[in-house]
Amino acid sequence: MRSVSPRSWVAFILLGAVVPAASAEAPWNVRMNAPQLSRPHGLLGRLGVAITGDEEGQNLVAAWETFSGSCGPAWKTPCPPPATPGLTGIGYSTDGGRTWVDIGSPLPVDGAFTSGHAWLDRGGADRATYFLVSRARSVATNQLIGTLVYRGRFDHGAFTWLGGHLFVPDQPGDQQRSQSILAAKDGSGLVFVAISNLRGLCGYPGHGAGQIEVVRSPDSGVTWEKRIVVGVDDTTVTADPKDPTCGSRGTLQVIPSMAMGPQGEVYVSWSHGPVFTNYTPSLGATPGIYDLTCTLTQRVARSLDGGKTFGPPRDVAEANSMRQNPPVGYYRDEVNDFPRIAVAQDGPHRGRIYVSYTSAVTEVTAPVDVQVLTSSQIFLVYSDDRGESWSRPVPLAPPVPPTGVKRLWPSVAVEPGGRVDVVYSESQERPAGEDCRMVLMSGRFRAGKASSLVDLYRVQSQDGGAHFGPPVRLTTETTNWCATQFDPLNFLFSNFGDYLGVFAVRNRTFAVWTDGRSGVPEAYFGEVASPGAGAAPKGR
Repeated sequence: MRSVSPRSWVAFILLGAVVPAASAEAPWNVRMNAPQLSRPHGLLGRLGVAITGDEEGQNLVAAWETFSGSCGPAWKTPCPPPATPGLTGIGYSTDGGRTWVDIGSPLPVDGAFTSGHAWLDRGGADRATYFLVSRARSVATNQLIGTLVYRGRFDHGAFTWLGGHLFVPDQPGDQQRSQSILAAKDGSGLVFVAISNLRGLCGYPGHGAGQIEVVRSPDSGVTWEKRIVVGVDDTTVTADPKDPTCGSRGTLQVIPSMAMGPQGEVYVSWSHGPVFTNYTPSLGATPGIYDLTCTLTQRVARSLDGGKTFGPPRDVAEANSMRQNPPVGYYRDEVNDFPRIAVAQDGPHRGRIYVSYTSAVTEVTAPVDVQVLTSSQIFLVYSDDRGESWSRPVPLAPPVPPTGVKRLWPSVAVEPGGRVDVVYSESQERPAGEDCRMVLMSGRFRAGKASSLVDLYRVQSQDGGAHFGPPVRLTTETTNWCATQFDPLNFLFSNFGDYLGVFAVRNRTFAVWTDGRSGVPEAYFGEVASPGAGAAPKGR
């Protein structure tokens, strides 16, 4: 895919205390995390990534990544470690998001603590169990060792954890990352975790380009079955692991997301690409060296037997990769491509599958230390035959110019009744006073006249995704990503995250994201009403 021509479209408080919202009018925003402390008392940075809740949208749970989890001797960082070790923070609300309680990280399980990239869902046999998945890190060695899954519940107005489970890779050298979780809402107790497994190959741990795997629990997360491969790793492997071509080529497959259909179908989506070539891994702290293609496909694999088996994946849309086209104020050298998937459970388009994704308007290949201003648009495709065939891409927002507007991380959800909601970030890449100079994760610099001026928007379709209404701004203040202070201490975190959290109930859309209006990255919550829904319910 070389070009995209969109069709036209018609006050600080202590940990554990309550954080009040400034206003109850929609859209409105509220910080979820407790106050942050700078060095030497803490580290700055809280990245909002996930949210779920009950059917009424009153009891909500959100997750964010917390930089202060990197304090303490294990990280060689001279600031006090948190009371509970972990890089994943949790907050809950019992009043529809008007106030939040920051409860920190869950307790370690089986000698492992949370290590970011969190995902949440609700379900279980009681339909009221909340599930968290996160990367796992060893308490003893501080090394990534697998995946953690937690179960929790609201009880007498507070949220508590019930227990957890640690997954470790089947083979030595494999590294699990980019997990997501899906819980059935029908009382069956089915729960699924999708993982991108970077296989140990050619004598290097985590050298594979990514293999998509799914593991299933039949009993609300108490026990788990054998992992199923749904997207096979295609990294080149030679007979001699010392051969320089061993592992030099592979198709990137990371960050899968999942959805369930109304008849128990299970769908997994991910980006297939870009393709790495001439890959040479690094033996130090800096990234490996590689070339890569500029294009990819969005893939979907399906199960029609409740997740017991999966058919071969299908390519559902092409896109120009965003990997070398990050916002200029983004801390990482590159940004991940990340489709999202949802299914209508009822309404006139019951069973329709939706996949949202981003595409740069042209192919982008550029050094990481150059400000690339190429615009990107967001799209949606859908299927009415359980993934057999797919629609043409539908642009979700007005046309973008060739440069200066980056839309990314579109996250789709379907309300009861069938309205389709997509929340996305939009960065105006233009001068904003002082030049932007970002110290990147690799230690290099990206500098130039442009800044990243970012807001969050929601678009909605009332006809099953065929057309979308005008964007509604969710953020009440714009963030300049170049003007925020954070602590870039390790490769685990960007300054503004990797994706957005979205959750929808009837007539309302909830979102969580990373916001920098206070001058540091914070985990924020916001909601917006559907057209004609009226005022927020009493008590909001």
